[in-house]
Amino acid sequence: MKKFLLPLLLALAGAPAFAQGPVPHAQPDKNDDTIVLTLPDEGDVAWQRAAAVLVARGYTFRYSDADLLALSTDYSEFTLTSNISIFVLVQGHRLLLRGRCLTGLTPPSNAQAIRRGGFLGGTSNDWTELEAVAQLLGGTAAYYDSAAR
Repeated sequence: MKKFLLPLLLALAGAPAFAQGPVPHAQPDKNDDTIVLTLPDEGDVAWQRAAAVLVARGYTFRYSDADLLALSTDYSEFTLTSNISIFVLVQGHRLLLRGRCLTGLTPPSNAQAIRRGGFLGGTSNDWTELEAVAQLLGGTAAYYDSAAR
């Protein structure tokens, strides 16, 4: 049951993002939590490329579904105070990239979305990791705040 729940939630969360969500913009805003990449590859090829990039960066997979073209990583230590997990969903030539972070002793059920804006301004360290993954994947990046729907 649990195996089917995560892909269903990812599919339901991702479909509105592409279909009716806020229009992605070219420059990221401090509240943005989603990177949408338009890639030359599509479907399985884009999904496999995303998996390869994440493995090369040291991530292990918590969930991966080749039929839904979705995957998520286990939480990995990113800094001394932050563990992050990355979610990927591919639809055609578009790849949705999001992350969650845990700080301190926060339980996974209270993970926070990785947003561009840092605590005291500037860019959050966790967001720089999402952008690094996006840069390795290539393509054209656009950004939006999924909570702004």
